[in-house]
Amino acid sequence: MTSTAAVAPTSFGRRVLAAYLRQLSTRPLRTKMITSTVLFTVGDSIAQFGIEGRRFGADGTEVDQAGDPIEPWDAPRAARLAFYGGFIFAPLAHTWLGFIEKIKYPSKIRTLATRLAVDQFLWGPFIVCMFWGCNGILEGKSISEVKQKVEMAFLPVYMRSMCVFGPTAAINFTLIPPQHRLTLAQTVGLGWNTYLSYLNHVNNKRMAAANAVLSSAQALEADERAKAPELPAPSSAEVEAAEAAIDELRKRRDKIRGEEGGGATGAGTRMGVA
Repeated sequence: MTSTAAVAPTSFGRRVLAAYLRQLSTRPLRTKMITSTVLFTVGDSIAQFGIEGRRFGADGTEVDQAGDPIEPWDAPRAARLAFYGGFIFAPLAHTWLGFIEKIKYPSKIRTLATRLAVDQFLWGPFIVCMFWGCNGILEGKSISEVKQKVEMAFLPVYMRSMCVFGPTAAINFTLIPPQHRLTLAQTVGLGWNTYLSYLNHVNNKRMAAANAVLSSAQALEADERAKAPELPAPSSAEVEAAEAAIDELRKRRDKIRGEEGGGATGAGTRMGVA
């Protein structure tokens, strides 16, 4: 016989889900705005703490495994992304997905192909530019600075977003009910940032091990010089190899944080392309 304690959590979860679905049905825009605000906030938290290695209360005196200063939590950025997600992106995405739903042909394949093409080649470029433009304005940048940032970021971000959200859109338009499509797209973006956070964690562990090897090699080199100071300095092959390994790991970390859509880029654009 199932105990009350075992049933309670499941029952509570079902009540919460039922209440959410009820709100989504009766107040779709408001519910999507709240959901988007929460997801963007969580996505930025994963980016700041998991991918970028920030910490609450950091003052720049602490360093990470690579010897770089640990930056503090960027509260204004978190607020900007929460505002953008809830009050700019969610209403736009809600309207756009409603428009997409009206595209219908007798052929299901033609309907899907048209929806995908319109979504990826119209909405995709628009929302990428919207993200960088809105955040630049919220940061207080000038129009020329915003334009320069959009021009620099657009192509790489858009191309990588297509790789992630092209398949997501195909699933969205074939298997997911219209009211849940925005949540799925943002959940995929959230999962992407979580994955990058894991990669960064693994990379940090490797960097710590490489730093340990470097310290050991440097100590050995110093010991050899102390024993025979009159001899030429050794080639320091181990030191050079360890330094090269750390440099490679630093490059990999920067790629995770920037080029692959992590950090601020990932929190906004990976979650902002429906």
